Amino acid sequence: MQPLPLNFPQDFLSERRLLSQLLPFAAAGGSGDKVQIGTQTGIPTGASTGKVEPMIHYARGMGLVRAVRSAGRWQLALTELGQVVAAGDPYLSQPVTLWLLHLMLCRRHGLSIPAAGIADAWFALFAEGGLRLGNCFTRDAYRDCLTERHGAKGYLRGLSGLVPRCYLEPGCFGPIGALALDEGESGAVTYLRRPAPPERAYFPFYAAYFYIVWDDLFPDDAQLAADDFFAESRTLAVLGWNRATASRWLDWMADHGLIQIDRQTGRALVLRLRDPQQVITGIYDGLI
Repeated sequence: MQPLPLNFPQDFLSERRLLSQLLPFAAAGGSGDKVQIGTQTGIPTGASTGKVEPMIHYARGMGLVRAVRSAGRWQLALTELGQVVAAGDPYLSQPVTLWLLHLMLCRRHGLSIPAAGIADAWFALFAEGGLRLGNCFTRDAYRDCLTERHGAKGYLRGLSGLVPRCYLEPGCFGPIGALALDEGESGAVTYLRRPAPPERAYFPFYAAYFYIVWDDLFPDDAQLAADDFFAESRTLAVLGWNRATASRWLDWMADHGLIQIDRQTGRALVLRLRDPQQVITGIYDGLI
């Protein structure tokens, strides 16, 4: 897919309630202009502004829907991931689902240099922000980072506040705790990045992300060095993991027949053993 417009949120948060209302519409192959879609889904919108198109873009970035816009009309359909999520967690309420959707929103777009993301404000923060911003950062530092990447744009101040807010609001990504608010003694507000849970219940969802990203960035490769995959995709940066944690996850995927790992050369070479759809389909199978 093509990268999303930088300011696609238009000051609207990634509300899970509204995103879940979009899924049945996309499942039915719904189409229409934004006013018609708003009427059919209950997502608030108007002729000049509103939440329908931002929610479509969020859902595209999260890998839930395919969307084509022509002459002001949208044609929507669920992706394979969207179909599985709509069946397994239709209200987007489970932390495992939210972590996967967060990872998808932060993924890299292509292998062009300099690296850019599907939703570049998210990619800049979570995939590349570790070096530029560190784990603890301010809104002003984040806005400066976006300005360096995209030039001075009036909407960057709002965008630099909106992205972190998505991870503090209970109705958005707040439940996963990927960011925490830290108010220092001076009263200055900073944000603290937190790693993805390294728990086995989450590993199938991370594996789906792994396969989707591999297909996006390396469609012609059946085998890759793990270090090369992690470096190019920024997967470890987004997860907030070190190599030891990543190795436990890779070993889990190998134990479950998703990949084969060859360490005889001194580098871990990863061979994919499944079709991405097979991996995506089973993500909720182990949940109680």
